[in-house]
Amino acid sequence: MPDFESIWRSEYERNRYLRNAPDEFLDQRLKGISANLWSTDKDGNVTQPRRSDVRHELLKLAHHVILEKLSRGLPTPSTFEEKALRDAGVGSYVPPKLASPFMGGPSGFAKYGKRDHIKASFERGTFRIAAASSYLDPSLNPAQADHELEHTVVTPNEHLLMRLYGKDAAGNEVEIPHTPLQLFRYMQVPNFYVWCCGLSYDARMFYDFEAEALLMIRDMEAFTARFIAAVKATKPDLASRHGPCAYYDPYTVTREQLTPMYSKNLRYLYQNEYRFTWTAPPETTDLPTFFVELGPLADIAEFYELA
Repeated sequence: MPDFESIWRSEYERNRYLRNAPDEFLDQRLKGISANLWSTDKDGNVTQPRRSDVRHELLKLAHHVILEKLSRGLPTPSTFEEKALRDAGVGSYVPPKLASPFMGGPSGFAKYGKRDHIKASFERGTFRIAAASSYLDPSLNPAQADHELEHTVVTPNEHLLMRLYGKDAAGNEVEIPHTPLQLFRYMQVPNFYVWCCGLSYDARMFYDFEAEALLMIRDMEAFTARFIAAVKATKPDLASRHGPCAYYDPYTVTREQLTPMYSKNLRYLYQNEYRFTWTAPPETTDLPTFFVELGPLADIAEFYELA
């Protein structure tokens, strides 16, 4: 079996991409990685991430953070333990109790929210479409709030070249030593409409989204056709797209690899998000929230609520 810790150590020694990150950021990064290192089964019990490749990548990133902390002499565990990382990410989570057992497999579009809103979606096909800019809202919980119109990558191996000069005690001009800072690159995205859901059922989302109910859409193809048609009838000038989000680590991705409207920071990886997006004509300056109705969805979806 490969010695992954040695492989990861060698990899980080070749490219110490966190070397200029502030000390406090390292703890935040490790916390974000831990939050992604777990999922749940249909009964809500904690499990490893469902995809082994995702789990492997997260463990590698966590190991790199710990190596950087050790190089600085910062407090860190003496051994690398996946369970300790997972337990830190799980925190105070308690499996949700549903009014009726979840049936079937996890595959499908999963929309979590308040009971009244989700029930209206199930019974009448009512959906709220909002601008991406509306998610930059401090009243939203941490699982929902995000700056959808701006994404940032860090290029630790590139720096602005400069020299600083000052005067010593004798009045002589001297060069002042300085520590290179992180160099950031940004992607700015024009505002757009978006409706988000999960790409599979995960009981932990009741906890993360502070949700009371779930709309589990089983026939994704039929829903997609109805949804796009309903928006087209209400807002004919909007251009539609849909697809899964691409999650990126700002320290290991380049600016050119970001995808407008579909890039999400690594800290949201556990959400496995799928989104429907609509762009307005270039001259449009205002994107007010609107609603559409698809009709009852009992033929293609299921409704679950907390007990």
